[in-house]
Amino acid sequence: GEDAIIGITCHAELELAQEAYDAGASYLAFGRFYHSGTKPNAPAASPSVLSSAKRFQRPLTAIGGITVDNGTPLILAGADMLAVVGGVFGGSPADIEQRARAFTRLFQEHHPLFSISR
Repeated sequence: GEDAIIGITCHAELELAQEAYDAGASYLAFGRFYHSGTKPNAPAASPSVLSSAKRFQRPLTAIGGITVDNGTPLILAGADMLAVVGGVFGGSPADIEQRARAFTRLFQEHHPLFSISR
């Protein structure tokens, strides 16, 4: 319906992003950016695809092998969201909250929307 949020995975292809945009996608997802246990066969993407995709004026999601240690370049390139599995759940269960908070800090430090509110 009209209120549905629909994201489309574009891998590393701006042509797919254009098709998704034209079809009314709510957000665009790109990746895998790094080696990923959940997306081992997905084609590799460069952070520059995020910068180029800003022209679609849709929220951009980066996916694939993202950790607190490698997420900053993706945010700086234009990612509005980071889709993570191993980056949060890939260690000790006792540290899940700490890792999730570390991702929040990455956005607070590097994403323009967070810097506006400071």
